[in-house]
Amino acid sequence: MKIYIKKLYYFLRNFLKIKPLIYNFPINKYASVSDAFYFRNDYIKTIFFLSNIASHTNPKIKQNDFVKIYIFSNKGEFLKILNFTLKPFETKKILFAELNLKANYGSFYVFHNFNQNELLIKNNSFVTERGYVGFSENSIFWNFVHGNHNSAYLSKKNKIKSLMTKSFFINEYFPQLTFNDCDKFDLIFTNSENKKINYRIQTYDLENNIINDLNFKLNSFNTIKASFTNNHKKIKFVKIFSKMYFPRPVIFKYYSKYFDVLHG
Repeated sequence: MKIYIKKLYYFLRNFLKIKPLIYNFPINKYASVSDAFYFRNDYIKTIFFLSNIASHTNPKIKQNDFVKIYIFSNKGEFLKILNFTLKPFETKKILFAELNLKANYGSFYVFHNFNQNELLIKNNSFVTERGYVGFSENSIFWNFVHGNHNSAYLSKKNKIKSLMTKSFFINEYFPQLTFNDCDKFDLIFTNSENKKINYRIQTYDLENNIINDLNFKLNSFNTIKASFTNNHKKIKFVKIFSKMYFPRPVIFKYYSKYFDVLHG
């Protein structure tokens, strides 16, 4: 009962914007947490390095790490689940181009489980995958970015539950960079909620005049790629509106001979 009272307490804090949290906490203290990761399989390829987290959190104990990776298309369709058993200190390389996915882009979540987890529980911590995803045009030089948000946890029934918080009020988010140095850019949003989320994106020039004003809805486990051309370098700033408290996107910036990927 205490757990559900605490959950209601945090919900009301967030909903009414009274000392809100950026992320919720899992109900289960043994839960495994994952960032929301983005993949793409077009002319840019995706790589992910999967490591035995148990070996990093408590290297004195040699134990296997049991991992589940859930992969979704950009339309929220569940594509497949990958299961791995990692030996102590083992790392596996996952190339998404080799997975035969029926989607050019989408999201994935990585959940770890190992038996001797008392050290994390004692310190009120959770097993969390916050690894780095790599992107490359030539599979030689890779650009890496870590996952976006402590997005979700895996329940005892192997259901993905969102940890993202939202409010009754509209929140504003400014990516902490400018865009007038690139030819075009993408803003990537993923919805880990089981409900639709509304977003609004406005782009501005140097004098804060609005250039674009885009509204869209993102269904459950959907991923959207909002693309903007910027050939004349007019777009300098971006503002994002949502009831989500931290609507931070993954950003791809494209230049004449290369691209960059980062968080805003």
